[in-house]
Amino acid sequence: MGSGFEISAEDIRVFLDEAEELLQSMEAGFLRLEAQGGDPETIQEIFRAAHTLKGSSATLGHQRMAELTHAMENVLDKLRKGKIAVTTELVNTLFQCLDILKEFKDEIASGEPAEVDTTDMMRRLAAFEPQGAAGSPPPVPGPGPEQPSPPQALPPLTPAQREQVKGASARGLQAYWADIALSEEAAMPAVRAFQALLAVGELGEIVLSVPTQEDVENDRIGKDLKILFLTRESVEAVAKALEQVPEITVRVLAPYRLDGGAPAPGPVAEAHAPAAPQPEPAVSVEHPEGADGGAHAPAAAQGNNVPFKMSKGSLRTVRVDVEVLDNLMNTVGELVIERTRLQQVLSRLETEREGDELSQVMSSALAQIGRLTGSLQEEIQRARMLPVDNLFRKFPRMMRDLAQRAGKEIHFVMKGEETELDRSVIEEIGDPLMHLLRNAVDHGIETPEERIAAGKPRAGTVTLEAFHEENHIIISVRDDGRGVDPEKVRASAVRKGLLSEEAARRMPDAEAINLIWMPGFSTAERVSDISGRGVGLDVVQKNIEKINGSVEIRSTRGQGTEFRVKLPLTLAIIRALQVELLGTIYCIPLGSVVETDRIPTTEIRTVRQREVIVKRGQVIPLLRLADVFGLARPEGDEEPEEIFVVIVAVMGRQVGLVVDSLIGEGDVVIKPLGRFIGEIPGISGATIMGDGDVAIILDVPTLVGSVQEEVGRLEPALN
Repeated sequence: MGSGFEISAEDIRVFLDEAEELLQSMEAGFLRLEAQGGDPETIQEIFRAAHTLKGSSATLGHQRMAELTHAMENVLDKLRKGKIAVTTELVNTLFQCLDILKEFKDEIASGEPAEVDTTDMMRRLAAFEPQGAAGSPPPVPGPGPEQPSPPQALPPLTPAQREQVKGASARGLQAYWADIALSEEAAMPAVRAFQALLAVGELGEIVLSVPTQEDVENDRIGKDLKILFLTRESVEAVAKALEQVPEITVRVLAPYRLDGGAPAPGPVAEAHAPAAPQPEPAVSVEHPEGADGGAHAPAAAQGNNVPFKMSKGSLRTVRVDVEVLDNLMNTVGELVIERTRLQQVLSRLETEREGDELSQVMSSALAQIGRLTGSLQEEIQRARMLPVDNLFRKFPRMMRDLAQRAGKEIHFVMKGEETELDRSVIEEIGDPLMHLLRNAVDHGIETPEERIAAGKPRAGTVTLEAFHEENHIIISVRDDGRGVDPEKVRASAVRKGLLSEEAARRMPDAEAINLIWMPGFSTAERVSDISGRGVGLDVVQKNIEKINGSVEIRSTRGQGTEFRVKLPLTLAIIRALQVELLGTIYCIPLGSVVETDRIPTTEIRTVRQREVIVKRGQVIPLLRLADVFGLARPEGDEEPEEIFVVIVAVMGRQVGLVVDSLIGEGDVVIKPLGRFIGEIPGISGATIMGDGDVAIILDVPTLVGSVQEEVGRLEPALN
């Protein structure tokens, strides 16, 4: 990997996974810290995450990350002891530390050195320390005052175990015993106990443990763990190894003697501080379903990568490389294609050999194959699904920072974080959602003074919500701000030459608002460094349409704006309407299809050199696919008296696609065209049909966009 760290690539991957969880936990904790003040549980959770990351990065050999997290740990320790208070300056500094830690994580992932100087940040962290009370690392448990080992601490040794301990010194080993308490907050105490056994076992030989390793592996664990072991390492080295295990407390770590006497330190306890004064946040975050704001107990990297058995009925998870899931999905796609081919072969066989026993056997077997293939396809799709919380939890920090920069107070609400989407869709939708949220902060929500003058609450509300609707996922971004003014939109469109004054005057408000999707369109009086409502929204629209999604806007002046993003559950297999044109099959994504119709050619009208039809009072331009793709009809092929039209819609704009015939609906496996063919306007990909022929998948948004700007000029001409 070229990482510069002398550990395996697998260990680096495990560290990065754990570090990502810890950083997310800290970020969510900082947001709650600012909103709730010095809540002891929140401070303790952040402290544990920083402590774990410090240990992991030190083990990895990343000294700068370890030093920075240690300095953060010192500040958090003072915070939980009530020696310093929660302030906006403190939270801002902690967030800036978090940004540096993310750069260090990227440095480890890429192997490229991060151009980061932590000197100034270390100085700023030290400035939060009370005078003369600079933080220092927690004391390492070690030999203390003479205390006898409690007789009940360890069970009596077997003769073989006694001989093992007696012969330790001859082999240069020292016997130690450890009394370890497992945190009551640990989600998986058996995992933490197993990690402690691993940490000790790597430094020497374990003579016995209570509970035994077998009991730990089978999730038979209480609230503590006692270990007797032999090692050449010092007690400090053992303590340091155990310090890397989260959610445990080492109560005793001392040399062990067969006669029962052993020096042992006193218990090590973690202090809890009273709540500190609460600052006024620029943005508050709410999870109506009771979510914890994305702060999850960090899963230990070691625990996720050891063969660990859980008790019957408990949840078991494994890490699977994304590439493996992609390959499985591709294989399932091929199975779907071959299943369709078998169905066609069976149809021919049944026609040629009606009532034949062989065809009946094949029919039964094919039905079973169809069920198994469908089940496999469903299970693999489920394996690829992720809750949108993986995406949503990135936004509260962004919203907080934007609110501060814009001088606004915002209540940020997230709903439906448990809603699941294909991971490939989540990867593509992040940037469009970020832009919509930035627009809501900068040009949707008014300043506190403007809101009060309008009779609104001082703080504006921005809501991000995900939910199911039929076979799609809807992600809504809405605010209770000033809304989009249709009059301003019309005036701007006329000024830019996009509409005539007559067309603008006749255009309904809903259609006028949709003009903001046009490239470069903006009603903003100024362009800020955050966003400009309308600037870049065409890019948002294109990115959403690229994944077969759509977006619509609903806005009421003075009340707010909502963007509704409609997304497919997966990008690998879609439902499509299959049509035929000049002997070639084309697939139209079903989500774009409004209706199909057979239109007499006498109903076709020509307006400004564009063929149109009128349905239910609405003018619908026609687009002949043969003309779009430059296909010539055979000589002598006369125009039929009726044509098949598939009416599709994007952003409320309808276009009729003229085809030769309709075949039916079906699942199609999307195949990219490949870099040798490149991008072709109007085509988004291809698929393989059951007979082995290639069918073209149409890019509906591009086709509609090619005539969309003409639509506004057609209605006035008709009338």
